Amino acid sequence: MTYNEDNKPKMSKEERDKLMQEFISKGGKVVKLKPGIAQGAGSLNRSKTLQWTEKDLIKQEIVE
Repeated sequence: MTYNEDNKPKMSKEERDKLMQEFISKGGKVVKLKPGIAQGAGSLNRSKTLQWTEKDLIKQEIVE
């Protein structure tokens, strides 16, 4: 069985907006966080070290 992106179920903008409104009406909050390394982040290379440091991510935010 192969993955076919055309067959992927898609959600309309109206459905997404409705779900977001339900979330907010239940007291949910959307908060934009500063960039940073996810807790428990790992690396896909063999060295097991992360590609970027926390300082690199903060510098990248300032540049953009």
